[in-house]
Amino acid sequence: MFGSKHSLVAHILVVLLTYTLGTAVLADVAPYADSVIINGNVITADNDNPDLITMAEAVAVRGDKIMAVGSNEEIQQLVADWTEVVDAKGNTVIPGLIDSHNHLYEHTLDFPWSLKQIPEMLEIRIGAKGEDEGMTVDEFTNIVLSAIKAMTTKLPEGHWIRVNARPPDVAVKAFGTTITRDILDDLTPNHPTYITTRGGSVVNTKTIEAFEAFYGTRMPEDYWLVSRELGTSGEYNDFDRCAKIDIINTQFGTFDRYINAYMQSMQVNAQIGVTAYKTHLQCEGGFSASSHLDRNDLMPIRLAWGHRWWQPFSSNIHEMYRRIGDFTGYGSDFLWSIGSSVGGIDAGGVGWCSTIPAADSIKNREQCPPLINDIEIEDITDANIVPNRGRRLEHLDTLAELAGEGRLSGIPGWHVAGDGAVEVLQKTYRKYMSDDRIRNLRIQADHCFGIRPDQIQMAARMGQTFACNFDTENTRIIEKDYGEEYLAWNAPVASMLKAGVNTVLGSFGTYGRLRFSPFEDGVHWLTREDENGDTWGLKDEAVPDRLTLLLMMSRFGGHPLWRENAIGSIEVGKLADIVILNGDYMSVPVQDLDQLTSIFTMVGGKVNFEDPLLRGNTLRFNSDTIDWTFDMQTPTTLWRWTETPVAPPFLQGANGY
Repeated sequence: MFGSKHSLVAHILVVLLTYTLGTAVLADVAPYADSVIINGNVITADNDNPDLITMAEAVAVRGDKIMAVGSNEEIQQLVADWTEVVDAKGNTVIPGLIDSHNHLYEHTLDFPWSLKQIPEMLEIRIGAKGEDEGMTVDEFTNIVLSAIKAMTTKLPEGHWIRVNARPPDVAVKAFGTTITRDILDDLTPNHPTYITTRGGSVVNTKTIEAFEAFYGTRMPEDYWLVSRELGTSGEYNDFDRCAKIDIINTQFGTFDRYINAYMQSMQVNAQIGVTAYKTHLQCEGGFSASSHLDRNDLMPIRLAWGHRWWQPFSSNIHEMYRRIGDFTGYGSDFLWSIGSSVGGIDAGGVGWCSTIPAADSIKNREQCPPLINDIEIEDITDANIVPNRGRRLEHLDTLAELAGEGRLSGIPGWHVAGDGAVEVLQKTYRKYMSDDRIRNLRIQADHCFGIRPDQIQMAARMGQTFACNFDTENTRIIEKDYGEEYLAWNAPVASMLKAGVNTVLGSFGTYGRLRFSPFEDGVHWLTREDENGDTWGLKDEAVPDRLTLLLMMSRFGGHPLWRENAIGSIEVGKLADIVILNGDYMSVPVQDLDQLTSIFTMVGGKVNFEDPLLRGNTLRFNSDTIDWTFDMQTPTTLWRWTETPVAPPFLQGANGY
């Protein structure tokens, strides 16, 4: 039988058309497939319950959509003379994967192939020892300032000196004490200079001037942790990403090179089986680059985006967002809006917002927002409140208020690392709306580093999605600074799934580093062991099985992206986003899942990537040599590209497309 009732209907229609419409009409209607995949172990992901997922052998595609799913014999009935037949050779066939948290527009500039094309984006990266290894603030400061001083002799005046310094537990203590705006001014009077870590940043005067000139506004006073004069802020990712993408690209005329590197970064995700992803687009350049690729039909994979314009660099968020209207769902099949996202209610790592009791020195480094509108949370106090998170909460409060007034239909993901930030999020929504209304918004929280059991139950009531990413940093922070009894709150995915919370995975694609397999993080989720074999969080909170893991990487992601009827599973009528793996997903040992990767990636019925293991063909971007390979040993008409795709200059707009 066919793999679903919809495919059976498609088959019946073919039979009826064959006997009633005649040859001429059939040629026009074309009730046959453009391409089929046969001899596969097809995991359709067509049901939320892993026990009820349909398994099949073959898939038929017509245009950009799935036409039928079933056995080899059934799908062969849809093959015409012109139909291209792809033999999966017994390998597993899965839906295109959805990476629910991947800021690829930003992390494009972390990849070696991008930096070779845009050397103006090179930064200093410092990975010093931590406090527990004997590193002092003075020693850390000397390392950082010495590196900056050396760079001033190598770069012409006006070039940026950007430093990413770790570890955060030492860096945040140096910022504002041994490293300040004045100190950086003395050291780098002719270079915009800043230092970031996970939890904060410190900038010099040239950097402040550059930001205020580019965005046409004075940095808000509550942007600063202490004062503008000291130059320290709790902002780090937001600040750094917009400096690179907006200001430096504009200053040095590198935006066209950035756009092509961004396209290549999407392509390397397609090459491991990612066919859609979600991110905010905070910086002007991130949106402009995405729009330019889409209008020129050059998006390798699909992007669902939430806007964060004007934030965190504007003090007029309330007024601005009451004027902007609702973007939710607007766009194309490759680029569409899912609304407005505030970004981080708290910071990451040591800068999360938690209600867990701890020593004053621990609570003082947390970054909770100043509470507004009579919302009270007992363990968010002056000890762990920082002013720069206030604009994030104002943004959230404004959007929740607008949704309560019936003026917004969707609010996408927010960064919430700690349980304190989760509580702020949930209480703000419920201040303005009923749970039924909130469910319609498809709200999402990125990360699940600290979630209490009562918040899991509330998330289920509100229809809240959590996008979890593998990261052991907060596990180690809990163990060291808060107490092992709170590890049950660290990425409790098993409890969330059991409670009915829509739980998806993010950051499993190529995100900051090149990956071989999309299942590298999946091994850690299934075993709750890190790269060293050490447990992170609790073993009981592992993803229960590999089919659930696949659902979290595919089907479950469609809902928060407002495309559950189009992507995330292999079902009739959905977009033909299909991946053939290099083995059997169901039988390979869990520890070896990270050896599985795509050898054939189809997006909307067109092949973006093909490995010679399948039929001798090679279509790929080579990140090491920064070029493409097009080697067609088996004739095919399915390839998306047959020559190197290059985006036209940005200022040519759509270039006639």
